[in-house]
Amino acid sequence: MKKIFLALGAAAIVAGGLMSCNKAGGNADATAEEKALGDSVATAFGEFGGAQALSSYERMKAMQPEAAEKFNKASYLKGVEAVLNADTTDMAYIQGLQMGMQMVGAYIGINNEAKIPVDKATLMAAFKKVYEADSIADMNQYYSNYQAVMTRVQSVMKAREDAAKAESPEAKKNLADGEAYAAKMVEEGYTKAPSGIVYKIENPGTEPKVAPTDQVSVMYVGKNIDGEVFDTNEGKVRPMRANGFVPGFQEALQMLGKGGKMTVVIPADQAYGLDGAGDAIGPNQTLVFDIEIQDINPAN
Repeated sequence: MKKIFLALGAAAIVAGGLMSCNKAGGNADATAEEKALGDSVATAFGEFGGAQALSSYERMKAMQPEAAEKFNKASYLKGVEAVLNADTTDMAYIQGLQMGMQMVGAYIGINNEAKIPVDKATLMAAFKKVYEADSIADMNQYYSNYQAVMTRVQSVMKAREDAAKAESPEAKKNLADGEAYAAKMVEEGYTKAPSGIVYKIENPGTEPKVAPTDQVSVMYVGKNIDGEVFDTNEGKVRPMRANGFVPGFQEALQMLGKGGKMTVVIPADQAYGLDGAGDAIGPNQTLVFDIEIQDINPAN
C-alpha cells in the first residue's frame, strides 16, 4: 500500500534564489560573453532537467508499466513550458505555483489512489482562511490534525486492500485449510484457547512462566500445516522480548517456564493475517511452531 503524504519542505527550485530575476527575459544589457554563457547555462540546465525527467519516466516504465502506457509526454512538456513561461517578475505567484505543485501531488494521490473525494474548493478555502490570517494559531495543531486525517485515509485504503485479498482464491484456500487442520489437531488431543490458537504442552517448564516484558531465549521451528519448515533459529538462539512476536506466539510463550516445550497451531488472525510475510507465508496462512524455552530473564 502506498503512503500518501504532503511534504511542505523546500521546493526543488528555491524561491529565494530567484529573487534577483526581475525581468522575464533576463538582462537586456548583458554582454555578448554573458549571453553566450546564458545560452550554455540554458542548454546544460535543460539537458540535465530533461535527463532527470526521462530517468523518472524510465523508472515508471519498469515499475508501473500500466501508468507509463497512459503517460503523455506531450502533456508533460506542456506543463513544464507553462511553468517556465509564467511571469517570473511576480515572485509571489511563482512561490504560489511551487506550493500548488507540492499540494497537487497529495491531492491526486488521495483522489485517485485512496478514492477519497477531496473537493478543490473546500481545500482552497481552508488554505486561504489560514494563510490570510494575521498570525498562525498553532502549527503543531495543524500538523496533528493533518496526520490524524491521513491516518484515517491509510486505514480506509488498508481495509479495501484487505477486503480484496480476502476474496482471493489463495487466501480463501489457506483459511479453510488452516481451520480444518486446527480442528483435526483438537480431535487428536490438542487444546483450543479462546483466541483460536491450538496447542499441546509437552513440558510446562519451571515457574515462573514467561511474562510479556521478559527477555526470553526460545528455540523454535516454524512449519506450515503440510510440515514444511519455513523458519527456525535452531543453533542461533538469542534473547528476545516476549512481546516482540506475533500474538499467537506470545500467548504460547506465556504458558511455559524455563525448559518448557510445546507445539502451537496459530491461525492467521493471530499471526500475519491477510498480509502474510514475504514469500514464505501467504495470506490467511495457519502456522505451526515447535517451541522450547531455554532461558528467561525477567524485565527490570
